[in-house]
Amino acid sequence: MTKPETVLQASKFQQIIAHLRTPLYRNGYALILSTGITSALGLLYWAVAAKFYTTEHVGLNSAVISIMIFLSGISQINLQETMIRYIPMSGTTTRRFVIYAYLIVLAISGIVGVIFCLGIQIWSPSLSLITTSPALAIWFVAAIMMWGVFVIEDSVLTGLRQALWIPAENAVFSVAKIVLLIGLAVILPQSGIFISWTLAVLIVIIPINILLFRRLIPAHQTATAHQTTPLPVRQISKYIAGNYIAALLSNMASTLLPLIITQVKGAEANAHFFLAWTIASALQIMTANMATSLTVEASLDNANITAYRRRAFIGIIRLVFPAGVLLIIAAPLILRFVGPSYIDEGVPLLRLLALAAVPNVYNAVYISLSRTRNNIIGIVSVYGANAFLVLGLSHFFLPTQGIVGVGEAWVISQTLIALTLFTWERLNPSKSALPMTVDPVRSLEVD
Repeated sequence: MTKPETVLQASKFQQIIAHLRTPLYRNGYALILSTGITSALGLLYWAVAAKFYTTEHVGLNSAVISIMIFLSGISQINLQETMIRYIPMSGTTTRRFVIYAYLIVLAISGIVGVIFCLGIQIWSPSLSLITTSPALAIWFVAAIMMWGVFVIEDSVLTGLRQALWIPAENAVFSVAKIVLLIGLAVILPQSGIFISWTLAVLIVIIPINILLFRRLIPAHQTATAHQTTPLPVRQISKYIAGNYIAALLSNMASTLLPLIITQVKGAEANAHFFLAWTIASALQIMTANMATSLTVEASLDNANITAYRRRAFIGIIRLVFPAGVLLIIAAPLILRFVGPSYIDEGVPLLRLLALAAVPNVYNAVYISLSRTRNNIIGIVSVYGANAFLVLGLSHFFLPTQGIVGVGEAWVISQTLIALTLFTWERLNPSKSALPMTVDPVRSLEVD
């Protein structure tokens, strides 16, 4: 190898290292790696569930997991976004800020869970599995509380710019629930899937919070003590209120779908949907992860928001587009791995959901920067439009097209929203959450 070639390779290596050391990319890639691990092991989890449990039980348990996540989303009052937005500037108040968030989520989760169980025959009779025994009902309420902590702690890690811990956390969670899934197949054939999922959460949140409160939060408070910014309660409350509505709408568009499908087409149809959804949602989560990192960095350095936006958008497209193409091509092979009954409707559904991930990139970046600029109306409008279109079109398409209609609903919704935002931003550049002009000096500073 000649000296120029050696120098060129060394230069490229240094560029890669510098790229990965940039907080925007480092934390974004850590979150994306976490998504990759979770998705791969998630596919294995549901493949194992399909082998050890009946299709009906897979469908029912996946619906229970979805409603648990939905109720937890209600209980979190979108504090996860508040952690991401305000922890970077909380300084010496970080520990108290996080503890208050936990206490609020735990209290609301317990109340919401009890109310749901008491009125389950009204809300969702098809999920009466939850109340077949007092012990299972109590565990369901506890699961809502634990899932809230599980979600908030990831946001705390992200806000602390310590997202590198999240892939390891989710890997342990994914492996633990697979092991528990197999072990509970004989003991709890009806509810083993739900129990394995939620018991794995408990296994993970204990060590992660020990790490947070003994090491990461104290280190953050020490390092940022001179940068502590007062966190006005009124401003935070307003931020939480607006984003809470957005979070409810966002959760409705995904976690209520299994409930609708179970009611309209039955538990088996939901089993087929839930597996394809679990796989395809990795693309949406991948996008959200980089967008979340964008929120953190833009909050710390608002002057360079345009450059951050451009870099995040390019970085997401480079990952999501090839991953989406791969899913579209490999859909039959992936679902055949689980079982032949998942192929007929699952393949076209998976392909449609992968296609919907492309316009979702534009929408996610818009939402990310809207959070940085406290543009609550913009966030609520996007999530509200998506919930209305997805749930409405899905309910309309399901009777005639089955679960494939849900995929069509997602493609239509995401595309219409992206086109609307794109048009609106160019007609109203002064009000846009995504600045259309780039300051070359600032861009060079960030790059």
